[in-house]
Amino acid sequence: MGNPLSCNMKQVLFLIFIFSVKTFSQSIELGDIRSIKNTFTDKSKKELYVFYSDDSLSIIDLVELKEKSKTKITYPEQIFQLIFPIVSFDSRLHFLSPNGGLVYRLDRDSIVRIDKSFDHKMQVNSAIFTNKDTIYRYGGYGFWSNRNFFTYYNKTTKDWKIVPPTGSTSLPKGSQYPIVTCDEGSFYVYGGIVTEEFNPLNFDEYNEVWKFHRKKKSWDNLGNFEFKLTEFTHNIPYKNNQIFINDNNTVYLVDVVNNQLKTYEKSPLQQKIISSLDSFYLDGDFYLFTREDNTKDDVKLITINEDSFLGELINEENFYTNNEKTYYTIGLLLLIVSSIPVYKKIEKETRNRNKITLKKDNLIFKKRILPFDEIRVSIIRLLLTSTKEVPLHDIMDIYDNKELNYGHNTRVINGTLEEINFFLKSILDIEEDLITSKKSDLDKRIKVYSIDKSYFYVK
Repeated sequence: MGNPLSCNMKQVLFLIFIFSVKTFSQSIELGDIRSIKNTFTDKSKKELYVFYSDDSLSIIDLVELKEKSKTKITYPEQIFQLIFPIVSFDSRLHFLSPNGGLVYRLDRDSIVRIDKSFDHKMQVNSAIFTNKDTIYRYGGYGFWSNRNFFTYYNKTTKDWKIVPPTGSTSLPKGSQYPIVTCDEGSFYVYGGIVTEEFNPLNFDEYNEVWKFHRKKKSWDNLGNFEFKLTEFTHNIPYKNNQIFINDNNTVYLVDVVNNQLKTYEKSPLQQKIISSLDSFYLDGDFYLFTREDNTKDDVKLITINEDSFLGELINEENFYTNNEKTYYTIGLLLLIVSSIPVYKKIEKETRNRNKITLKKDNLIFKKRILPFDEIRVSIIRLLLTSTKEVPLHDIMDIYDNKELNYGHNTRVINGTLEEINFFLKSILDIEEDLITSKKSDLDKRIKVYSIDKSYFYVK
C-alpha cells in the first residue's frame, strides 16, 4: 500500500502546476525593442502582427503563441510610415495617417494607398476606432484648434464624412488624445486635452464625460471627473473598460459605461509592461509586452489569465460626478426663455438655420463659431460680398507675404483655399467644393474665384 501523505503531496504539487500553467500559460520572444516599429492584434483571426524596422512582418498565432510566418513588405516611399495607427475592417489591416485623411491597406506583402482624401493635418492625435466594420475618428488638433465631432471613412467614395450632431443642444469641447468607448448604440468620450479659450497656444486637461447617441445624433454631458489621466504612462482596453498603469504602486480600472473607478494593487509583472507597445486583452487572457527591466532591450509577449492579472481590490467609487440635475434646471430655464414669442426672429433663424453665418469677424454654424482665423474669414468675406468673380491678385492682397515670391504665395493661397473647402464640406456634409476657380472671361491669363453663396447668410 502506498504512503497516503506522499499521494496527498503529489496532488498538491499537481494543483500548483495546473494553477501556474493557467496563470502564466505561454510566452514568446519578439526581439529587440528598438527594431519593433508597430504591432496590431486581429482579434477575429487571433493573430498578432509585428512590423520591424527591416521592413519585415511577423504574424504570431495567439492560440499557440508561435510565429506563423515572416515576410518582407513594401510600402510607399512618400508620407507613409510603419508607425501609423492600424485598424482592421473588411478583414484587412489598414494604416491611417495620424494627421487625418490618408488610408493605406495591407495587401499580402504590399502596403498601398486606397483613399481619395489628402493629408489635411486637421485631426492630429484624434481617437481612431472601428465600430460595425466602419473606421471612425473623433477629435484631433489642427489649425490652432481641436475638433469635437466624429468622422467616418466611406468605403464607396473612399473619403471621410462627418457625423453631424444634428440632435444636440450642447456640444463637448474639441479635444486631442480623447478616449472613446463603444457601447451598443452609443459612444462615450472622455479625457484628452483642450486649447485655452483665449490662448489656443496653451492646453488644459479635459475632465468631462460625454455620451453620443448614434441614432439620435445627439450629445449628453454625463459629468466631470477628477482622475488625472495625463499622469499615466499607458492604458490597456479591457472589454468596455480601460486599465491605466503608471509608475506608482496602483492600477486603475475605469468603467465609464457604469460610472465606476476601481483601484488595485500593482503586481511585479505589471512593473515589466512596456508602455510604448500596445498590450491587449483577448478571450479571457491579457497579452503583455514585457521586458525584465529598463536596461534590457529584448521584448517578450506573456499571457496571463484575467483573474490573475488584477491584484487586490483597494477601492471602488464613481468615476464622474453626475450633472443631470444641473442640466435639467438649465434646460427648464432655457425652455421658459425660448417660449417667449418672437415670430419674426424665429422665422428668420429658421430660414437660415442650415446656413453658415458671417457676422463681423466670425463664421458661425449652428450657434458655434467655426475655427477660422482672420485671414481665412477675410477671404470668405471678400468672395461673399463681391458682386462679381474675384481675381487671384485681390485674394493675394489679403494673404501676401512680402518675404515670399509670387509663385510661393500662389501655392500658399491654393493650399489655404483647399483647407477652407475641406472644412466647409465636412461641416455641411456635402460633396462639392464651395470655392471654385476658372479662367477669366476677359483675360484667360487671370484666374478668378467665386463661392456658392446659397450656403451662407451675411449679417
